[in-house]
Amino acid sequence: MGSRDPVGATRGGVLLREALTANTLFATVAMYIKESQSLLLVVEGPDDYDALKDHCSSDLHLMAGTGGRAQVLSTAELANSRGLKGVRFLVDRDYDGFTGDSGVDDLENVFASEHHDLFMDLIVAEPDALYRVIYAHTRSARRRPISQGTRSIPNAEIIGDDARALATKLAAVRIVNSRNSLGLDFSRFSFGGLKVRDFDVEAMARIVCVRSAAPLETHDGVVKEARAAEKEIRGLGSAVGDHDLFSAIGRVLKRYEVNVSPETLLSSFLVAFSCAAVAALSWFSDLQNWCEQNLRAGMTCAAIPIGS
Repeated sequence: MGSRDPVGATRGGVLLREALTANTLFATVAMYIKESQSLLLVVEGPDDYDALKDHCSSDLHLMAGTGGRAQVLSTAELANSRGLKGVRFLVDRDYDGFTGDSGVDDLENVFASEHHDLFMDLIVAEPDALYRVIYAHTRSARRRPISQGTRSIPNAEIIGDDARALATKLAAVRIVNSRNSLGLDFSRFSFGGLKVRDFDVEAMARIVCVRSAAPLETHDGVVKEARAAEKEIRGLGSAVGDHDLFSAIGRVLKRYEVNVSPETLLSSFLVAFSCAAVAALSWFSDLQNWCEQNLRAGMTCAAIPIGS
């Protein structure tokens, strides 16, 4: 686990919740580097911090921002331009692979997830961890007697596949939004309230457009592009985001009268994936090499096969 946070700068590894600018985050990073012998890895937010905190040696301190990817990337650019050493930044790739934006790969002090985000990297690396979470939350329900009108619960793999297919439909709408800079408001969309008849990319696209108050004349265009995008990304783990996937799992489980919140599923996954999954991440060896070049230990995970 990483070293303790400098007093007044962070709380539990997560920067205090006020709206911080990149300059403020940069100042915090620079102060830490000046006062510490440890290397520093800055991640986007508290979920990423929680995922990695138990896998860092005492030589590698973990810090999380509160301004998301934009804040962390801007801080990385400042650190790069000012020659600040001893720090690396880890960000989610999001939809860069589908919009043609490769900016995160141009910064030598930035590591980016291979798939949409860190959690999706871990899920792709170790899908059995996700299936274990699903099974654990359906275990009690599986013991219920099947009565008229109730469904038998399929295995965890089927539930996971159904949820990924559902989340892929929303991912298609998100990609259309990113490609066209539409400014759609996805915070007003919820899988939890989605009717089964609306498990369709067209229905989701129209719901997002309506709740975003997008001009009516744009709706058909969004639907058409979203249909094409869904075909493009079907089966690609890189397209679906973690929050959408956990929300979709919760919605699929609701069909079987199992009520689990996305936050609970995410929290369960935090203790389900293995150290080997971390070691399998695309940026793991680059991070370890950087730490070794600075005569420091990096992460404590050994590069061993998952399941060994």
